[in-house]
Amino acid sequence: MEEITKYIVIIASLMTAKLTVTESKNETKPKIDRRHYQMPIFINVCDIVDRRSKVHCYCDNNKPKLATRADCWIFDGGLTEDDAIWPSFTSQSEIEHLMFNVRVDDALKFIPAKAIVRLDRLKHLTIQFGTIKTIYPYAFTNSSTIRQLVLKSNKITNLEKHSFAQMMMLSNLSLDDNQISELKMDVFFNLPNLHILHISNNNISLIHEGCFKHLNNLIELKLDNNYISVIIREMLAGLENLSRLNLKNNKLEMIGNLAFTELWGLKELMLDNNAIEFISERAFGGLTQLRKLTLSGNKLTTFYEYILEDIRSLVMLDLRDNLLTTISYETIRTVVENDKSLSSVVYLDGNPLSCNCRLSWIYVLRNETQDNTMKHALEKISCVPEPTNERRVSEPTDEEVDNSNVLADDNYEYYDKSEDFNDKEKNTKVSKAVKLTDIPLEELPCPKELMQSIEETYGHPVQNEIRLKGVSQVGRDLPSFLFIVTLIVVF
Repeated sequence: MEEITKYIVIIASLMTAKLTVTESKNETKPKIDRRHYQMPIFINVCDIVDRRSKVHCYCDNNKPKLATRADCWIFDGGLTEDDAIWPSFTSQSEIEHLMFNVRVDDALKFIPAKAIVRLDRLKHLTIQFGTIKTIYPYAFTNSSTIRQLVLKSNKITNLEKHSFAQMMMLSNLSLDDNQISELKMDVFFNLPNLHILHISNNNISLIHEGCFKHLNNLIELKLDNNYISVIIREMLAGLENLSRLNLKNNKLEMIGNLAFTELWGLKELMLDNNAIEFISERAFGGLTQLRKLTLSGNKLTTFYEYILEDIRSLVMLDLRDNLLTTISYETIRTVVENDKSLSSVVYLDGNPLSCNCRLSWIYVLRNETQDNTMKHALEKISCVPEPTNERRVSEPTDEEVDNSNVLADDNYEYYDKSEDFNDKEKNTKVSKAVKLTDIPLEELPCPKELMQSIEETYGHPVQNEIRLKGVSQVGRDLPSFLFIVTLIVVF
């Protein structure tokens, strides 16, 4: 009995000692601060439930490796390039469409390359509203899968050499709404499939010669709403396959000879809403395939016949809202007669054209054309009555005067009413304008110098003979007929 009691005491002592040691360990164990958030080593980026996470992604499928689309929102700052969230994108390696929306200033200051490199199927990448001041060389890890890259509104100011390089499948790149001030050489390097490049709404004032030389397959280039003041051929070298160039809303004041001659395949050129006053004789030399040329909202006072001489394919010319006081048929003959199988149109409204017989060709062309777009464009033309003619032209009603400068059926996207050019002197004249075709043709006055030129060439014709000859020429020789119309007006 004593033996048993002895063993019981020993066992009780051992149990007491163990409890004491356990309590001691529990007392020394540090308490976890639940307020401090640490990203787990590995998570499913499409199934983040912790509200303290700086990144939340909404996917088309939350199960691991099944999502193809992810819309990720960054709600808090402090993210670094080595943050644990980036390697976690391996959990959804099948993502093809990825978007990062930054909701807090300075929350994202870099390209998340450590996420991109883990997505072998990524085709479309969008990052917007970040604060990514500089795009460094090879920032996109030489991705061979990305086809569309959108970097809008990221406050980008600097593009380093090879910022966009070795991206073999990239076809569409947008850098709109940033603060880029210059385009350096070799920023765009080895991008054999890049077809569309948009750099609108930036601060670009300097384009280095040859900066596009590696973009031989580019089709569309948008540089509108920048501060470009000069364009020379060397700037555009390498763009021989470019089809569409948008230079609207820049600071261009003149176009020099052969400025666009490197653009052999160009079909559409938009130069609206600059401050262009002068266009050189061969400014558009080499543009043999150009179909559409828009120059609305500039400061052109003259537009000479030879300017369009090299453009044999032009079917659309927009000269709205300039300072033109007259324009001859010979100037726009190229547009009207280039391709009879296609509809051609010339826009001239919004200019302070003088009401005189130099515009008589407009009446004839309006009556002859079978194209409604051309007819309506000609009917929109207004002119400013000359002092000697003011008594003969009745004051128009509000309904008769239309200074909206927008055709009801104008299907061309090149004109935007919000981009109207404001010039005080021009607006004063246009406000006095009347609809040209409301004035009877025979009431259009002829300038004295034009009268003398006609008399020296034709002598004094008999009025009935002129009318008969004029009618016989309609539809066969429009330019010759215009001289006859002018003579009818005079006599």
